[in-house]
This record gives sequence, structure tokens and C-alpha cells, in this order.
Amino acid sequence: MDRSSGERRSSEDFSLIRGLAYGFLALAVINTVANLFLSELNLYRVAKLKEATSRIDKLMKIEKERNEDLKKVYTKVKANPKFYKEKFIREYLLMFREGEKVIPLPEKLWYRR
Repeated sequence: MDRSSGERRSSEDFSLIRGLAYGFLALAVINTVANLFLSELNLYRVAKLKEATSRIDKLMKIEKERNEDLKKVYTKVKANPKFYKEKFIREYLLMFREGEKVIPLPEKLWYRR
């Protein structure tokens, strides 16, 4: 297929090149579509992963808030351990001093924190 410098390419050569280009383009499109829907990490799975990460972020926010509340309680206990030790013994272990009379209150009058 040696051509001299003045010889032009025929339209068959251009159609062959154009056909090859369209063929590669078609293969690229088919490969992209196959990867979007049929691969292991397809669009559906990516959407599910995004949803799961948003749920995890919400749970982490809740746990951080609980952690802050616990830190506040810890600082209170560290500041006044005798009071909270007695409170724990009285409320949770239901132990009272000798001779002390206990009058149960209705639940709406209970002291919380």
C-alpha cells in the first residue's frame, strides 16, 4: 500500500477507519453499561452503600451525644463522689440507714438525675 506523495486515499479507506472508530466506540459504550449494571460494584450496590454510610453517620452522632452526656455525669461524680455513692446505694441497691423510714412516692414525683 505504498503511495506516492501526490496520491490521495480512497473513500474506502475512510469508511474502514470510520467503521473501526464506531466499533471501538460501541464496545466502550457496551463495556460502560455492563459495568454500571452487571459488575460487582454496580449502581444499586453503590446506592445501598451510600444509604448505609448515612445511617452509620446518624448512629455515630447519637453515640457522640451519649458520650458527652456520660462525660458530664462523670465530672459530676468526680466532683462529689460521696453524694453520688450514697445516691447509688439508696436508689439502685435499695439500701437505707438503720432506723430510716422510706415512704414511696408516685412515679411522677421521682427525682431523675
